[in-house]
Amino acid sequence: MPITTRAFSRLPIVLALCSALVLAGCSGQPEMPGDDSKVIDQASSEQVRDLLAQAQTSESPQRDKLYLQAARLLVQLGEDEWAENLLASIDPDVLFEDDFVAYTLLYSELAIGSDAYFLAQRILTNPRIEQQWNSLADESLRVLRERRAQLFATLGESIDSVVERIALSPRLTTEAEKLANQDAIWHSLMSISQPELQALSAGMDTARAADARNEVLKGWIDLAILSKNNASDLDRQLATIDKWIASNPRHPATLLLPSDLQLLQQLVENQPRQVALLLPLNGDYERAGRAVRDGFLAAYYEARSRGSHTPHIRIFNTNQDDFNAVYDLAVQDGAELIVGPLRPENLEQLQARPNLPVPTLALNYAEAPFATAEQLYQFSFEVEDEARQVAQRAFLEGHRYALVLAPQNKRGDRHARAFRETWEALGGTIVNQSYYADQQDYSSVVESALLVDESRERGRDLRRLLGRSVEFEAPRRRQDVDFVFMVADPAAAQLLKPTLAFHYAADLPVYSTSAVFAAYDQNRTSSDLNGIRFITLPWYFDTSSTVKQAVSEHAEPESAYVRLYAMGVDAFRLYPRLKQLEQVEGTRFYGQTGVLALTPERKVQREQIWAQVVNGQAMPLPTVVTEADVAN
Repeated sequence: MPITTRAFSRLPIVLALCSALVLAGCSGQPEMPGDDSKVIDQASSEQVRDLLAQAQTSESPQRDKLYLQAARLLVQLGEDEWAENLLASIDPDVLFEDDFVAYTLLYSELAIGSDAYFLAQRILTNPRIEQQWNSLADESLRVLRERRAQLFATLGESIDSVVERIALSPRLTTEAEKLANQDAIWHSLMSISQPELQALSAGMDTARAADARNEVLKGWIDLAILSKNNASDLDRQLATIDKWIASNPRHPATLLLPSDLQLLQQLVENQPRQVALLLPLNGDYERAGRAVRDGFLAAYYEARSRGSHTPHIRIFNTNQDDFNAVYDLAVQDGAELIVGPLRPENLEQLQARPNLPVPTLALNYAEAPFATAEQLYQFSFEVEDEARQVAQRAFLEGHRYALVLAPQNKRGDRHARAFRETWEALGGTIVNQSYYADQQDYSSVVESALLVDESRERGRDLRRLLGRSVEFEAPRRRQDVDFVFMVADPAAAQLLKPTLAFHYAADLPVYSTSAVFAAYDQNRTSSDLNGIRFITLPWYFDTSSTVKQAVSEHAEPESAYVRLYAMGVDAFRLYPRLKQLEQVEGTRFYGQTGVLALTPERKVQREQIWAQVVNGQAMPLPTVVTEADVAN
């Protein structure tokens, strides 16, 4: 359900409420001496009433100006929703220039504050704004540029965000402001795919303009392309960026490099000469360990074939009782960095150590919440990350009322709990949360969750009451839900999705996690899954990766192991950048398992890409979130 402007028809209600507010301020117990706030609130309420009374007898644009003044006072009174309703009734095109700017600033602030992103987008992209940049006061211009840049970035319109920040840059005065703006430009550029960046650069070469801002933008894009092309090779990345700097001596990025690029020289100098890979290579974790190993070594040999710096790799089998002994042996053998362990019990043993002699990238997440040694980093596939990302995307796309369907097991409970925590923290509502056990109860669980069973019961009650057969409309589902979060594997989803349609919920958008997609065998996708939006690894849609091609020749057919190959690739490319992710807030690494960032607890969090099942096949979704897409 997309976010829309509140209806103009609610204005009479606002007028009545404003009058009630005034009456409430005039009645009740007398005010205590010295309580100026109540006096001010009462005076402001009376002003609101007077302004609205004048507006009712006025014509535009005077009426709209009075509404704007009343909305300002309502905000001061803490009545933001009433103010939004009043602003929604204003025609901005009839406002004079100063009033239009004030309207735009106030209304966009309220819209963003209430998470009405598409409404804020419409307000902040009114064509009148483009006509008034040169006449705006400096502070208003800065606020509008910054607000537009942040909103565009939130909605995935990364290049538009960059353009805003380039225009904002000359108005910034302090070094801190300039660096923060540069970093925001860089983060937006890094979120754009390599093919899209190259298409943008080629387009600017074809139609190069004299506008200096276009030259600055072209320089930023070319720098981003160079950085992305060499993201897995620190030495080459540093060399190409140094060359770009020499060719662009006056570019803003040359004068003040983004924070994460400033660390490149230090990262290159501190690359480990020997890395130990600690994995279980036999026993119950054998296939998982070998999948991670093969992905790690595929990335290693690719880097080596390019002439990149590659450390000496030593592999240790951890499938024995004393993991700490294996760990210490690897350090004694000369390891300057360790990748592993994979088994959760081995990580618990490592986590219990008060300190670690070398940086260690564990390939799992510890369940225990207690503090870990400073040099311990954790990288894994955590179901909570996926559930949180689904909640964030659904909320961004305008949904507010969720129905949750999850399997009745520990994994389903973890998904549902993480989703609920994030969803409610954002301000959303869980209308119903139901668990299914097996396909025998899919229909009854869905029917009950949608209240279709209650609708049928009402029909039966009516027939019993009348004592005869009556014509009764078909049962209906509940109307207080606007999307479904479904946790399911492909087999369950192929039954649950049609079951939702059978129970009158075909129109509800369905969001899911990566488990819904049988990525290892795209032929197993089905038209029964059409419309489902889900998160997944970039690895599955990467058709140009030589590492993926090398791995695919001998990859295990189960999807869980395909994911672990990608994890191995990312582990090799990630370990040299751990300090970069840790020291520079907001730094991201764009890997095969997703966009990777580091939490303050040194856990690697992944933001995956989005896809949708169309005609039985999974298709990647664009990063830009639009109101039209949500409506569909």
